[in-house]
Amino acid sequence: MNRSYKFILVIIFALAIYLRIDAYLINNSFFTDEILLAQNIFERNYLGLFLPLNYFQSAPYLFLALSKFVSNFGINELCFRFIPFLSSLISVYLFYLLSKEIFQTRLARATALFTFGISYQLLFYAQVFKQYSSDVCISILILLISSKVLKKELSLKQWLGLGVVWAFCVLFSYPAYITIAAFYLTVCICCKCKDKILLSLVPAGLCTLAYGVLNLGKTHSSAYLSEYWKKGFEIFSIEIYKINFDFLFQYYSFPLLLLFLLIAGFYYLYKRNRFCFVQIFSVFTLTLLAAYLKLYPFERRLALFLLPFLIIVSIYPLDNLKKEWKSFVCVLISVLFFTGGYFNFVKEFTSGNVSYLRQDVKPLLAIVTMKSDEAPIYLYYGSLTAYSYYSRIYNLPEAIAGTYPDNEKFSEKYLLTDLENLKRGTYYLLFVKGTWTYDKDINAFKEWVDKNSVLLNEYNLKSAYLAKISVK
Repeated sequence: MNRSYKFILVIIFALAIYLRIDAYLINNSFFTDEILLAQNIFERNYLGLFLPLNYFQSAPYLFLALSKFVSNFGINELCFRFIPFLSSLISVYLFYLLSKEIFQTRLARATALFTFGISYQLLFYAQVFKQYSSDVCISILILLISSKVLKKELSLKQWLGLGVVWAFCVLFSYPAYITIAAFYLTVCICCKCKDKILLSLVPAGLCTLAYGVLNLGKTHSSAYLSEYWKKGFEIFSIEIYKINFDFLFQYYSFPLLLLFLLIAGFYYLYKRNRFCFVQIFSVFTLTLLAAYLKLYPFERRLALFLLPFLIIVSIYPLDNLKKEWKSFVCVLISVLFFTGGYFNFVKEFTSGNVSYLRQDVKPLLAIVTMKSDEAPIYLYYGSLTAYSYYSRIYNLPEAIAGTYPDNEKFSEKYLLTDLENLKRGTYYLLFVKGTWTYDKDINAFKEWVDKNSVLLNEYNLKSAYLAKISVK
């Protein structure tokens, strides 16, 4: 390996690892979904995690089981987020191995690894207690294993072992069903001998059947989850593709350039790497089919597992450079698309504008724990979950729970009724942004304060608000 190229790879690896460690060690406050997922782990044993979760949450069994095991070392955010963080670190190395398997030139490999290493959403979910970072890791692993398996002649024992690996994958990641199905579709299209291959379906199929009966079927039938992700099922709407582009390529602003690169990438893959072309194309096709059948939403973080495939295909034209006008066009468009994203990320990161924060309640809870006047604390209904979780960690006083509205459209009426029932005296009021009514209800609270009490102090953060009032 050329020394300069090796040095470049070391720099890219170091940068990717540093960015993930930096994001992880910031140790942001849990946001509502993380807390609700952690609540399931608190309330269930290992077998109980195999069943559908409470609080409108859903996550693969092995992700939950490993997270529960790590939580034995502490119930703080860093312990719960360790599995996503570790998955993100492993993903960097697996993606490098995959790029070596697919790309022939050093330019394409380095560009792909650098793009993967600084992707904002991959960094964000490296420090979030949700399964999306693990989804990316498992998707890369499946494609890497597939690319090696399809080039070899395996024995029956090896095919059975592969089936065990697939069973592990489907228990660790929901999108694994899509990427594994794409593997078998590739086998059917590209391979001649298929009788041995069917043996690998036995362990994976039995695992899928058991998990499907006990968990996936009931989770899929959840009216709340179906309604929440309904936009992700509208695959014939241009809007969903724009939503996903803005999410996956946050610092890029040229979707038509990406479309050109994807078309060119698939063209060159078809000509030079038929196995890889069929499998990656099948992943995208099956993802859209699953969304159309309302089996798996094609939207934002649920589509994060597609990002490694998008990076590979969009950079593949750089692996086919020749002295001709088509290569010049591909290079020009690649430079416009990727360099713009790199520049924007570096500018945002160095200026401190890259934030992994979604809810910032911990600074306000520190104020509550340090208070010396013993003022009661009223919790806005969206704050109940966060306060309950952090009561396990901090010595938080008992609080007055706000009324949970039967109809969130009229949530401010419930809030105002609660406020009217407060007796004379001094109170803290904590608002955490866990609902879409947050801004509306804070405005209603401030109007009420102007008429009925005195605002003694307030602390307004990005997604949390603490007020101290004196009720007349």
